Amino acid sequence: MYVAQHFELPEDYTRRLLTEPRRGNLVTVHDHGPEASLVPFYYDDAAGALVTHLVRNNPQAAEPLAHPTGLVILDEADAYVSPGMYVTNGIMPNVPTWDYITLHVSGRVRIDPGSDAALEAAVRLTEAMGDGGALDAVGQDKLQRMSRAIVAVSVEATTVRGKAKMSQNRHPDDVRGLIAAMEAQGEVRLARYLREVSLPYAEERFATITRLRGARRAVAGPGPAR
Repeated sequence: MYVAQHFELPEDYTRRLLTEPRRGNLVTVHDHGPEASLVPFYYDDAAGALVTHLVRNNPQAAEPLAHPTGLVILDEADAYVSPGMYVTNGIMPNVPTWDYITLHVSGRVRIDPGSDAALEAAVRLTEAMGDGGALDAVGQDKLQRMSRAIVAVSVEATTVRGKAKMSQNRHPDDVRGLIAAMEAQGEVRLARYLREVSLPYAEERFATITRLRGARRAVAGPGPAR
């Protein structure tokens, strides 16, 4: 994933996205081509890996890997941005775009076919979601039988890249307009990021540009007399 410097996700935000249980796309490569599954993950801090489980007959679990490295795409939020959301659109027409927050995690894929590992992954995932008690009524015997149909899958978090393309490179007034638009649409996460990260960055960037322009004018001096 290409990440321009001004779109880099802050380290603390990256850590939160990595460690909070959430759904993501697991991408693996096989002889017949790539495969992907949308599945929930939890982060195993001791192993330094994202963990999930797959149905045993899923090609990602049943077919050999052509490459040991897999990719997990964890999306936080995204939304269409209309030019009309930018304040400066009335001065200079803009084009539409799409803003988003995402995290790409890649590393060695490990598939454990044992039912014990599968059950542990399922239990820990349910607990990570804050719903561990939901399994009590099922009973250990039934859970053991059900776990034979799934396999545990982990992806080492060897490379973690976060990207927030969130209008940081826009004029501060545009960011403010976008905050209002996202709040009106109920895009709470995007509005919060715009307010807490994008706006301060845009304000600092605009102040720097203004200062440099002033310095250049001062060096150039007054124009020729007429």
